[in-house]
Amino acid sequence: MQWFCRFYFPVILLIYFSSCTPRKNNTAGQPIGKNIIVIGIGSDVDTFNPLFAQEVTAGEISELIYPSLVKADFDTAEGSLHYSPMLARTWEFTDNNREIVFHLRSDASWSDGQRITARDVQYSYELYGNEELASVRQHEVEGLKKGKDGTIDIRHSIEIVNDSTVRFHFERSSPSQLHDAGLPILPAHLFDTIPQNELRTHSINRKPVGAGPFSLASRKPNEEIILKSNPLSVLPKPAMIDQLVFRVIPDHGSRFAHLKSGEIDLMTDLSPSEAREVIDANLPIRVIATPPRRYQFIGWNNIDGQAYVMSSGKNIQPHPLFGNKTIRTALTMAVDRKSIVKALLAQFGQEAVGPVSPIFRYAYDDTLNPIPFDPRSALALLKKEGWDDSDNDGVLEKGKTKFSFGLTIPAGSQFTLELATIIQKQLRDVKIAVHIQQVEESIFWQQLVEKKFDAFIGGFEIPLQLQLSMFWGSDLSKYPFNFVSFRDPRVDQILQKAESMRNVKETAHLWKEFQVILAEQQPCTFLFWENNVIGVNKRVAGTNFSILGTTYRSWEWKIE
Repeated sequence: MQWFCRFYFPVILLIYFSSCTPRKNNTAGQPIGKNIIVIGIGSDVDTFNPLFAQEVTAGEISELIYPSLVKADFDTAEGSLHYSPMLARTWEFTDNNREIVFHLRSDASWSDGQRITARDVQYSYELYGNEELASVRQHEVEGLKKGKDGTIDIRHSIEIVNDSTVRFHFERSSPSQLHDAGLPILPAHLFDTIPQNELRTHSINRKPVGAGPFSLASRKPNEEIILKSNPLSVLPKPAMIDQLVFRVIPDHGSRFAHLKSGEIDLMTDLSPSEAREVIDANLPIRVIATPPRRYQFIGWNNIDGQAYVMSSGKNIQPHPLFGNKTIRTALTMAVDRKSIVKALLAQFGQEAVGPVSPIFRYAYDDTLNPIPFDPRSALALLKKEGWDDSDNDGVLEKGKTKFSFGLTIPAGSQFTLELATIIQKQLRDVKIAVHIQQVEESIFWQQLVEKKFDAFIGGFEIPLQLQLSMFWGSDLSKYPFNFVSFRDPRVDQILQKAESMRNVKETAHLWKEFQVILAEQQPCTFLFWENNVIGVNKRVAGTNFSILGTTYRSWEWKIE
């Protein structure tokens, strides 16, 4: 199931499978059998513990090992999530939909033979909600019922009725309740023996005991991770293949070469040119594009970052360039998003007008048209705001201030650099000077959180339960993912109401109003939605690739 919303950088994550015939040798020198599927990843996974797994592949692996109460599926025709039984065989809502009572399976056990009980569920959420542990999923317990002091006591919010029954108490009814109750469950009989101050570095993070369709067979750092079918699993069943191997292959070109040669059966994030090459060469490879869930944008710092930093977040005033919505609109007019999509994504992307993906059919406003590419009108708007090139040096000025700024991007991404270069040229045509600043990814992240930037290029992968407060809520201390620092009281009202209504279809009018406000305010320049393009050898069967993740339902994969 989809487990978290991630800010992403356009660094390619590539996934592969072996073909059905035996390979020459794996990195350990052992022959690869025909019932083994190999996945290539760009970098190693540092933990198998879902408490701390930040990287996408680590999260997907942990969800193949650890169980959850419910399993999520995304209905592409309707555009919403649906849930089916997993560890919980049934459940019912009570107390005006503010409580969920889950009835657990009695035949589910951990891979060490211990039975799974309601205590495992409760203790797992104690760990997720522990502020000192600072789990990456801590925010997903915030909807649980709070005490009079405003804090969450998990033992009261998640009540053990008996070994097979657990009751979740929520603050209010909302469409995200089943999502929040669907976090991976950990074995309490093992985790409660570990001092919590030692948990981040404990060996259990590298030697997991789970109950899912796979269990860990072995791991060689920076080489490969081998999962094997778990014969004890009833959640939902043992995997059909013997092994699922995640092999570290850092170089993108090498991975693509292995796909074409048949040494690897699957690769995600194919570029448009690579997809065309596969098709034109008539290789036995299917090219599949999953629906768009992630978008890229130019983030304009709506506030004066220097004043914000110097005052420790107390002094919030408009950015001297981007604090004006007319200026932001002019900048969007000056960027030819349609040509960018054609040049960089071809048929595997589409122009974006806002942060609600077209996959959410009930919420997406298809009546909104993108702001047209119109450099002449952009210049007119800028002039109206007092910006003119009176000294004829090719750069607009207003008084003694030049319209010049830094565009920050993460180092190491050729795609983002190409995108930034195109944007730099297009803004130069309206006499705006852009300086591309490449910084290391960790520094890039820190600068965004601390508001130490003018503009940046980045992207978000949208959570499938459509909870967007974390990106657009006005409280900048509470919502650090609001990197552009857009603040609007009506947007806050919309988000609070939309995210508290249990029937998602009834929120459609709210989400459409939200999109209209952002289209008018242009807090950032929305560039495009992009598909995940997958190449998979035709010998691999049983795949059901989904926007929920690359390894979605991988226990059903097989080799014909």
